[in-house]
Amino acid sequence: MKRKTIAFALALCLGFALTLAAVDQLPKPQSKAALKKMEKAEKAIKGKDLDAALALYKEVIEMEPTYAVAYFTSAQLLRSKADFDAAISNYEKALEINPGFTAALNEYVRTLLILSQKAVEGRDFQKGNGFYEKIMNIKNIEATHPKELQHAAYQSGSIAYNLQDFKKSVVAFERFLAIPEIEKAAPANYALAHYMLGLNHTRLTQPELANPYLEKFIAGPQSETTTPWLPLSYYMLANNNYLTLDKEVTRIKEDKTGDALAKFDLIAVAAKANTGIQPNLLKTIELKPDLEDAFVKLGNYYFFCQDFDNALKTYNDLIAKFPTSSDLSSYKSFMKNIEKERDVLKALKTKKKTK
Repeated sequence: MKRKTIAFALALCLGFALTLAAVDQLPKPQSKAALKKMEKAEKAIKGKDLDAALALYKEVIEMEPTYAVAYFTSAQLLRSKADFDAAISNYEKALEINPGFTAALNEYVRTLLILSQKAVEGRDFQKGNGFYEKIMNIKNIEATHPKELQHAAYQSGSIAYNLQDFKKSVVAFERFLAIPEIEKAAPANYALAHYMLGLNHTRLTQPELANPYLEKFIAGPQSETTTPWLPLSYYMLANNNYLTLDKEVTRIKEDKTGDALAKFDLIAVAAKANTGIQPNLLKTIELKPDLEDAFVKLGNYYFFCQDFDNALKTYNDLIAKFPTSSDLSSYKSFMKNIEKERDVLKALKTKKKTK
């Protein structure tokens, strides 16, 4: 047996032993017959006959179906037998009957956390996320188990993103950010949750939702944990704005009204008005100079602005920086197009002045 598996088994058994020791402090069943069966069950437990104890508690439940303690103790026994699905069902029944059953709630949450970790370690991410979602769905979990909720919500968001379920990831990270005082309790994860929400909305092609999260992540205090994600944050923010501009450029080009010069000028106005592209691309290149696409987008942006000198300079830098790029021929071809467009635009403006 692997060490992690041993630790997992010990953790569950330890909790079982500690909880059974406290059963005497819990409410007793109403009938004497049920109480006698419980006493027999306790003797069976001490004799390590868990099957007999479970059978006796099943009889207690049949006699008193609203006796939460019987479901709780059954859950503990089932957990020790590694029958986790049945254990979880019994914890949930106990809490359904008595939502204020603290011992049952503690063990239920603890079991879900252990099982989620075990599932993730076994690469069963869907199953692990299911356990985290159960924790998030517990009523009043923010007040009773804030740290466990923090862990569950953040991990659920991360797992959902890795599974490319971006909508579910958004829900989990939003739940994380909604935890009271989370900014103080977990500052690094609080910052990274904004990054992840920006990333998720970007993947969902929702730049208007992504950008505020990315801007907040960039503006927030940085640490060793968050700093590595800054370059990609600047790039995503720039790229989201670039895509918006690109759509506007396409619309202007496809508009059948107006002459070529007017369209050139409209594109330049639209580009210069989009202030979320140039500074963020420049920052991206500063922090991550090996990001080829940042140079491409910056050169294109300058081209849209009719800043042909900077467009050519950026593409020259791009070619010098990435001489083995598979797109090298395209870059050189586009530079020729920039020069051609510059000459065409100059001729059009000269022609307009002479009229």
